[in-house]
Amino acid sequence: MESHPYSYGTKLTGLILHLFFTVVLTIAVFLLASMLSKNIFELSDVGTEQFLDSGYYTKCIEKKCDDLSDYLRLLIKGESRTSEENRRYLQYTNEFKSGESNFCYWYRIGEAWYTNQPDTKEGQEFDVEAVLMEAKTMGNYLIYDLVDKEFGTDINGMADYFFGGGNQMLWPADDMTLIIGIDTELSAEDDIYEASREYEQLHPWIKVCIFCGLVSLMGWIISLVYLTLATGRRTGEEKIHLNPIDKIKTEILVAAFIFMMAELVILIAKVNSEEWAVYGIIVASGTVSLVIDGLFLIFYLSMVRRMKVEMLWETSVACWLERGIRKVFARQKTTVRVLLLFAGHMAVCFILAVGAFYYRSMTALVLLLLFSAGECYMILRKAVEQYQIRLGVEKIRDGALSGKIDIEQLHGEEKSLAEAINNIGEGLLHAVDDSTKNERMKADLITNVSHDIKTPLTSIINYVNLMKLEKIDNERVQGYIKILDEKSQRLKQLTADLVEASKISSGNVKLDMQVIDLVELVYQTSGEFNEKFEQKELTIVTKLPKTAVLIRADGRQLYRVIENLYNNVAKYALEKTRVYVDIAYVEEKVVFSIKNVSEHSLARENSNAGDLTERFIRGDSSRTTEGSGLGLSIAKSLTVLMGGVFDIKVDGDLFKASITFPQYVDENSSNPKMEEPASEDDYEIEELEPEERTEKE
Repeated sequence: MESHPYSYGTKLTGLILHLFFTVVLTIAVFLLASMLSKNIFELSDVGTEQFLDSGYYTKCIEKKCDDLSDYLRLLIKGESRTSEENRRYLQYTNEFKSGESNFCYWYRIGEAWYTNQPDTKEGQEFDVEAVLMEAKTMGNYLIYDLVDKEFGTDINGMADYFFGGGNQMLWPADDMTLIIGIDTELSAEDDIYEASREYEQLHPWIKVCIFCGLVSLMGWIISLVYLTLATGRRTGEEKIHLNPIDKIKTEILVAAFIFMMAELVILIAKVNSEEWAVYGIIVASGTVSLVIDGLFLIFYLSMVRRMKVEMLWETSVACWLERGIRKVFARQKTTVRVLLLFAGHMAVCFILAVGAFYYRSMTALVLLLLFSAGECYMILRKAVEQYQIRLGVEKIRDGALSGKIDIEQLHGEEKSLAEAINNIGEGLLHAVDDSTKNERMKADLITNVSHDIKTPLTSIINYVNLMKLEKIDNERVQGYIKILDEKSQRLKQLTADLVEASKISSGNVKLDMQVIDLVELVYQTSGEFNEKFEQKELTIVTKLPKTAVLIRADGRQLYRVIENLYNNVAKYALEKTRVYVDIAYVEEKVVFSIKNVSEHSLARENSNAGDLTERFIRGDSSRTTEGSGLGLSIAKSLTVLMGGVFDIKVDGDLFKASITFPQYVDENSSNPKMEEPASEDDYEIEELEPEERTEKE
């Protein structure tokens, strides 16, 4: 039959074995304790079988000598004895009665002899040598003679008794002689005889108790470990199963266990105080230990199951109270909760302070210090947890959306707040990932579509050019060819802009940052757009510094930005209006701006000026003019990549675009930093009408 470690039968076997080992261990301990209390159990007696060779026998003789010392003192005292001393004197007289004691003595002090031998009388003369010979014939003897300075005995340990601090109340007299003889046949049924019977009855149990105690202790530990691992488990299941007793509140179960244990300890003390025979000890100790171990297992295994499912705290009265207080506090406002906590703090501190300083209670003082230390710990822990949360928020603020606040060391509201922040960071991370993925997909789509359009578009443009070379007299056909040429060129430009916008948005643009004179670049760009401006009869008003204005940028990309701005003016500016171009210094920055009046109503077409920099947004919502709607978007992206700021403002139909770059200063040069010109004389201001511009050129 297959054995399962957590089956009902296996656990029942482990339980029975544990109870069995407990009973055996308790019986062994009780027997050893009983023998220790009666001085039967001596380490030197473990290998001793005979009573007369045991340490227990030596203890009995020492006790007899103590009684003899007290008896002789009372005997010599005579009629001056008190009533209590007379009671003890009668007890000793019966103990040392002639013929009824195996303990015989001869005591001489001065010329007087005292003995319990039969057929003797007080004051009878004795010969020391003859008495000693008689004592030796009894079996064991002892002589303590201060007259002839002689000591001898064949009783183990008696020399230590006489010379090692034993009871020698009458022995120090200089003319004292004591001779003791022990009848080793134990013919008289006195206390020595009873001790011999008791020793023979209990001594064989010493080895048995030691062996059984050690074996049962090992078995008790092993079986308890198995029950600890097996409790709550069932074969083939990972879930921990609870018993009905596990639903009892933890404190109630602990209090009941402590009360029962206290009652049983009192019962054990009563059992131990009684005189029991061997079998009586076995029955009494076994019964009590079985009850104690049963109660212990009920309590212990319940605690183990609670800890396995991590509900030791949840099943406690303290947890129930704590949750109730939390619910009450949760329904209150923050101010009310703070006031309640402060009131509780003041009440506890006041009570403990009164006890410590008014009633001078050391316990109250210790509790006050512990309470204050606990509050200090809670405040410090709360501050540390809030600091950890702040660091996590700062990481998320700085862009580390994947960073998480460690909530393992947090508690209470801080833990809930940290979890909420982690969820926000995770949500933002997913949103950014999705946005980045969408942007990448859009850029890839634009790039792929633009590339696919290029091949057929190139063929269309080439065939249009071939058609233009043909001499066609039909004016309508020539008109068609002209339209095809214009639209194909527009489509070509749109495709190029799409590819460029895709590269810029994906960061695939390589910049060659150099020091550039912005004034010179503006003059160059303005000259290139003269023809386009003349077609719409636009007047350019420029206000540029007479000195060089240096910035650090990519010349080719910066030229494209300014070109897009000029091109935007050429397409959307109202005919026969002015276009204002100027360069200014603002707080150590260089600002280039261009303003014009729009041909279409910007206030009506675009509610937000920032929309004009979005892709495919045009000032002409009807989209009847030329343009792809990508010029301003490309200009803004390139400006940002070069470290500048691109800005658009709309005031009615007035359109103003500006780009801002940090002013370049050569740190190795001795030239001072350029500042805002002090007067208009430092600027070169020109206002060129279309006709004047032509004449100037």
